[in-house]
Amino acid sequence: MVHGVSAKGIVGLGALGQAIDQLTSDKPTLGVVFFTVKAFDLRNALLEQADKWPNHLPFITMCNGYIWPIILDTENQLGGRPIRVGMTTIGSTMMPSGDVRIFADGTTTAWGNWPSPGKRVIPAQPEELKCLESFPNGTWHDDIRHMIRRKWILNVAINSVAAVHGLERNGLLINHKQEVEEVLAEALELSEKLWNDLPWAEKEREKISNQLWLVVEKTASNQNSMVRDVLMGRRTESEFLAGIAQDFAGFTKLKKIHEAIVKRAE
Repeated sequence: MVHGVSAKGIVGLGALGQAIDQLTSDKPTLGVVFFTVKAFDLRNALLEQADKWPNHLPFITMCNGYIWPIILDTENQLGGRPIRVGMTTIGSTMMPSGDVRIFADGTTTAWGNWPSPGKRVIPAQPEELKCLESFPNGTWHDDIRHMIRRKWILNVAINSVAAVHGLERNGLLINHKQEVEEVLAEALELSEKLWNDLPWAEKEREKISNQLWLVVEKTASNQNSMVRDVLMGRRTESEFLAGIAQDFAGFTKLKKIHEAIVKRAE
């Protein structure tokens, strides 16, 4: 759900939104608008906020899931506003106090353009580059597709397995290592169908597996956000992660795990 807009331009204050809010609390004018909503709320959030901000201000999406069709469709309705796709490699974590969230050690925050045929490329705005200085290892990318694709694959494996088993914290994924690797393998294969213009070399398999377990290590004490949604009976983002497999033949593991997540959240 969209919970409103802070004076600094953050739509939806989930864990990531709170982390951004903490980083930017002493900077009342950022000149960018962050969208930290769930993937299924993104389209409505973008359209709802379009008239509330000057048209030159970039909208930066920080959503999990396969959101590119939403981005490309919505851009046509936003009159040339810069729409960026953003991510964090590891994300936010909870402080021992339990009430403050910060970005995990070693994380990289990035956003940039998602090029597509016939799309006008809008270069980085000065306010964006200044804002990036507030973030851990903030980086701008003229073409962010490879980074986003890799993050999507990780999210499919980590979020899906954690949610289907209702794991109390991410570190418990190590007890389901074989299943995580099986889901990861199908997510890699599915990514080839989703992004056939971005070939993914098989040699990357080991590298992305290593990255997955690094993320698990860095967020070992975290409760996965999709697990929280399942336990609270809320709608999950699985339809934008493992659930994407429903549109393709095969991918029995992804389909089975998506159906189980949906059932658990009912």
